[in-house]
Amino acid sequence: MKKLFKTFLYGTLLLMVTNTFAQRTIGDKYADSVQRIRNNVRKIWIDQKKPTPTELEKSIEQLKSALTYLDQTEVKDVAQGSSYLYNRKSDVYSSLLEMYTLNKQYDKAIDAFEKAYENAKWDRSGIEKDTIYKELVKLPKFITLTEKYKARAALWKGDIFKTPYKPNLSDEEKVAGLSQLWAQAKYNFVYLDRLTTDWNKTYLAYLPLVKATKSTKEYYRVLQQFYAQLHDGHTDVFPPAELVREFYAKPPVRTELIEGRVFITSVSSDSLQQNGIVPGLEILKIDGEPVMSYADKYIKPYLNSSTLQDLIARQFSTYLLRGDEFTPISLELKDKKGKVWTTTLNRSGYKNLKKVPAMEFKTIGDIGYLTINSFNDESILKKYDSLFTTIANTKSLIIDVRDNGGGEGAYGEYILRTLANQTFNLAKGSTIRYEGQPVPGTNWVTRSMGSTAPNKKNHYDKPIVLLIGPNTYSAAEDFTMQFDAMQRGKLIGLPTGGSTGQPFSFDLPGGGSARVCAKKDTYPDGKEFVGIGIIPAITVTPTIKGLFEGKDETLMRALEFLSQK
Repeated sequence: MKKLFKTFLYGTLLLMVTNTFAQRTIGDKYADSVQRIRNNVRKIWIDQKKPTPTELEKSIEQLKSALTYLDQTEVKDVAQGSSYLYNRKSDVYSSLLEMYTLNKQYDKAIDAFEKAYENAKWDRSGIEKDTIYKELVKLPKFITLTEKYKARAALWKGDIFKTPYKPNLSDEEKVAGLSQLWAQAKYNFVYLDRLTTDWNKTYLAYLPLVKATKSTKEYYRVLQQFYAQLHDGHTDVFPPAELVREFYAKPPVRTELIEGRVFITSVSSDSLQQNGIVPGLEILKIDGEPVMSYADKYIKPYLNSSTLQDLIARQFSTYLLRGDEFTPISLELKDKKGKVWTTTLNRSGYKNLKKVPAMEFKTIGDIGYLTINSFNDESILKKYDSLFTTIANTKSLIIDVRDNGGGEGAYGEYILRTLANQTFNLAKGSTIRYEGQPVPGTNWVTRSMGSTAPNKKNHYDKPIVLLIGPNTYSAAEDFTMQFDAMQRGKLIGLPTGGSTGQPFSFDLPGGGSARVCAKKDTYPDGKEFVGIGIIPAITVTPTIKGLFEGKDETLMRALEFLSQK
């Protein structure tokens, strides 16, 4: 009977793979088939709070058959290139853990727990609090396993390095922190093959530098400079909470490098504007030093940037005026008439600042203009849904992500599904695999992130352009990449920042932390953009003339392009 059941199940799986989601990747199809079995199994104990032993045994047999299916050579080969499929085996084992526990087969439950953990980075958080495992978690073997996994996690997370903050860390803590940064990059940094310097030599060069620091603040500046040598926007060092206000406070003004000169381009404080600090002012000096040399000396050495455009944006926009909250900054300014004067701005204490919403929409004639400034806020999904009827009535659409620094990639994918005309493939991701000493070019595991289908309910099929620039970053850059790969519309503006991926975060002495980019993302076809940026089809470079005239030249070019459609 069991043999007949398994034969039937394999046939069902293959039939489902063949006939469903015809435009999806084969890895997606295999994985979805397995997920349906898991969902059917879970319904047994969710819908029936006390499933019978017979029902549990049947569920276990289904899950075991799913494992056999996943172990077939063809499926295993496809899994090597599909992370979605690859991670399903761990999911099946986690479901077996549930079924065996409910059936009081604790030895088999523990075995499933172990295999779930070994087959993927399985999240075991919460298992010790879940009531269905209340008897399982008391067993010595389970306790031993969880302690082993906690120790393994601690090895990479570096919990032992998380010492309390104090104004000046010990030499031992300082060396330990530098060593932690060196080791995590050596084993996890996905772009180590791009370095042109010896990472071990760099580590040795920084040992005396960290020992020579006289304070924790100075120490963290050296650590930031150390990681800046990796030249990656998702690989950086964060100071302890006690020092954040001494590192990142800034007056509420935005600065930009335009035609080789630094200008104030926006001001978020009414009080500053009333005192003559307005867009269009040129910054000549900062704290008495010419602005270019100030930026090169005090800002550039600590920046983690993957591309030149990202470096320029960080150096002259994001970080130029940042510093100690309690230390005012002196600026020598020049207006467009040539008048020069010096003023001092506080880095804090401003009230009623103008906030930039995560999403804005307006119409310009019959063209829609949707600005998405962040993918950090889930509320943009509800707002987008509420706007969609209005958006759908426009003749064409401009989406602006020039100032979107990223957030949650799934939010961008949600919006893309409403713009897609057909099923589209998601990015490919690569991680490092070690089999002895790595050989450059061969130690990669590359998997597709799957594919997704259009939103049938909300669908916009009219012309679209996407505005991009150096501040288009991380999840916003993923959004841009997917939009570009879909060939849904033109990209207008400047190259994106050229940095995305999945960072691995860990702790440092004194309460700080760091992260290393551990996953390399590319276009679905393998085309690279990290370290390059996504290049627009139509390049628009802002000008001083445009700034003085209050014009958004990139938006104007987009309107001109769409008006010709």
